[in-house]
Amino acid sequence: MTVKSLAQKLELWERIQTAVERQVSPRAGRKLLPRLEEIPVRRSRALRRLGSYVSRSGSPVCIRLQFAQEEELLVETFLHEVAHACDHLSRKRWRIYRQAHGHSWQGWALALGIKPQVRGRSEELDRLYRERLKVVAVCSRCGYELRRLRRLNQQHSYVHKKCGGVLRLC
Repeated sequence: MTVKSLAQKLELWERIQTAVERQVSPRAGRKLLPRLEEIPVRRSRALRRLGSYVSRSGSPVCIRLQFAQEEELLVETFLHEVAHACDHLSRKRWRIYRQAHGHSWQGWALALGIKPQVRGRSEELDRLYRERLKVVAVCSRCGYELRRLRRLNQQHSYVHKKCGGVLRLC
């Protein structure tokens, strides 16, 4: 799946084209749109992040999206990541892409019709995250169960901050 195919499926491609027309010159837009539409969109396995824009060596790699989130939030997350891609692709070649949520990105977000906010929350992803948590350690003093997605390092000893008891790994 690509940015263009997903945008067309979500009926957002015209909105993206209009934003590009508003933000850059016609000449720059003719260069930006073909690069933008070919960026792959991949499923993310992350449960604490709704989406991300990935670039390496100045070139876009992909947009990662967590498709388990609510549909209206998925649209907003997709446009948020498209704003990152547009901001990155419209910068001068010699300028390093550092301020991910700076003024330039905020302009793209507003042009795409979304709030220029950094973090979103999904009730569905929160529920999936809680379901996947496993007990990885138990406090020897108070019985507290530490729940995580990943195990703790077996070579370290851990102390429960609240009571000072030793956490026994499961």
